[in-house]
Amino acid sequence: MEEKLSGNEFEDIFFSEKDLENVEILKEISVNINRQNSNLNEVKKMMVTQAKSVGADTIINFQYGQRSNKWYEHFLIKWDQETWFGTGKAIKYNS
Repeated sequence: MEEKLSGNEFEDIFFSEKDLENVEILKEISVNINRQNSNLNEVKKMMVTQAKSVGADTIINFQYGQRSNKWYEHFLIKWDQETWFGTGKAIKYNS
């Protein structure tokens, strides 16, 4: 019996913060956006692209947020003081 996932859908990919055991992980996804005026939808769009590229319909163990850049990273190409990030596991949940 399949476990029921809670979460939400974005561009035909289901996102859940829950992790599942005994599922085939098609891809570990990790994205970072370090430009001004970024938001969670941009993180999800990048993750959707990666998930769809491997035939996934769901991202589990979805984690996201903002991190402050280190002071020395401002000398690199970092336009904002914070970086948005998103991680998760792409799977085929609905056969």
